[in-house]
Amino acid sequence: MFVAAMAWAVAATAASGDSVRVHRLEAEVVPGVILHTNEFLRGNNTEVRMMNRSFVAHLKYAFQPPEGSQEALIYKGVYQGAGLAYHHFNPQLGNPVSAYIFQGATIATLSSRLSLNYEWNFGLTYGWKSYDEKDHPENHVIGSKLTAYIDAEVYLRWMLSRQCDLNLGASFVHYSNGNTTIPNAGLNVAGARASVAWYFNRQATRLKPSTAPPPSERYWQWDLTAWGAWKARAEETDSGSYAMPGTYGVAGLQLTPLYHVNHWLNVGGSLDTSYDKGVILGLSGRVEFVMPYFTIDFGIGHNLVNTGSGGLKGFYEILALKIALMRRVYLHIGYSLYDFHNPNNLMLGVGIHL
Repeated sequence: MFVAAMAWAVAATAASGDSVRVHRLEAEVVPGVILHTNEFLRGNNTEVRMMNRSFVAHLKYAFQPPEGSQEALIYKGVYQGAGLAYHHFNPQLGNPVSAYIFQGATIATLSSRLSLNYEWNFGLTYGWKSYDEKDHPENHVIGSKLTAYIDAEVYLRWMLSRQCDLNLGASFVHYSNGNTTIPNAGLNVAGARASVAWYFNRQATRLKPSTAPPPSERYWQWDLTAWGAWKARAEETDSGSYAMPGTYGVAGLQLTPLYHVNHWLNVGGSLDTSYDKGVILGLSGRVEFVMPYFTIDFGIGHNLVNTGSGGLKGFYEILALKIALMRRVYLHIGYSLYDFHNPNNLMLGVGIHL
């Protein structure tokens, strides 16, 4: 995945005038605290030890739009790229590695050298000491060697010089395999991030005060998304929850009318159809956060027709990342919950802007 992400980053910069874009390398460390959401983390393990600490080291490459360009004016401080991370946990969890894509931007400019920023990371983490019926039966937190890696960060950026930034802030990470195997309760970690970023081609020595972006056109667009995934299933009984053997396929289609409010925001609704051992039909409201190359889609809906095996009646929630492949075509990577806390399935597919 990291090789593919780097290829995407190189292609994106080349297609957009690479010679005038700003590039950067960043080294980041994140000491963290494991959130005790499961008995395994609270001491129900072979070491009879509470798991409290984590440490992550990152190496990242990113690129930014040309300074003074319209893209830089609309999307303040935006950057995107690919990274690698090494995770150090208790021996009961292991020391996996992650490969991911990421994007960040400025929330507010606080002074000529200081700004408040955000960043998200999304990728895969491999090398867990995961659940095993014989060797690690207590580990209901991580159910597979490979999981998704989702990181949200808020930080202060201090511009030390034309070439260098110092960044300090907070991080929240979630690891999960998206219900592709069970048990898999997932792991959550909160941390403090510190990084140094080194820039190439950057000319500015001060942060510019915020200025009004150019006006945006308002219009309707229709998105059609097809997705599929595989899923494990648990059977609920009076004595507890039991994993059923094997996995099975699920698939779906979404037709989503969206109103383009401004450069960064789309709102609308969606007709969501899926097959999960039976036909499921629902309606959802959608909000999209739009940035260069990436769109984050969030939806809350209600199933109207439900003959699926999972008993997915009631509300469902969708969080998805749309990655632009061409002007009208995008890659769709999403995750679905129901009733705001129960994991449902991954949503891996492609879509088109009609």
